[in-house]
Amino acid sequence: MPEVLLSNDDITVLGPPPIVEVLVDIGPKGTRGSQFFVGVGDPNIVDIGQTPNLNDIFINASPGGELGYLYQYQSSPGGDSWVQVLDIYPTVYSTNYDVTFESGAAEVIIPVADIITVTGTPLVAENFSVQYSVAHTNPVASSMEIPPLVGGGENLVINLEAVEYVGSAWSALDEPVTVHFNITIVEAPSVS
Repeated sequence: MPEVLLSNDDITVLGPPPIVEVLVDIGPKGTRGSQFFVGVGDPNIVDIGQTPNLNDIFINASPGGELGYLYQYQSSPGGDSWVQVLDIYPTVYSTNYDVTFESGAAEVIIPVADIITVTGTPLVAENFSVQYSVAHTNPVASSMEIPPLVGGGENLVINLEAVEYVGSAWSALDEPVTVHFNITIVEAPSVS
């Protein structure tokens, strides 16, 4: 109770109480926040050891094709379920092609299905980041062009041009060589 320091008909001045006592209680148990789970396989099929709450996260550590997929437990029609929301490991397609250059030109056709399983928005040529190198005993200078995808976007066409340095002159590459490709999927640049 506060102490009265001064009092008259117009004003009352109160002082602080001599002791302030604060009682702290832990309170009732609340709903936990998002939990991260790690397991092998699709969390809709495997047992994660407890009942998930909405917005919980599951990371698939399976050494198979689904490695690194991140799932979120979401509310959906028909019942709550784990939904694939992110691939932690981006798609990288690495391969070696035997390519025959004729008069310094060659064309490589790679099925898009070999690179990525397409779902949702169709891919365009600008979605592919292609790095390559030509294996050869002589120095090689080369360039690449990726034309717009044709045939419903089923194939990625890569046009290559190359010259080799032989002796003291450059000449068009005109033989079979091995070309190393690393292809990743990227967001297409916006047109302004």
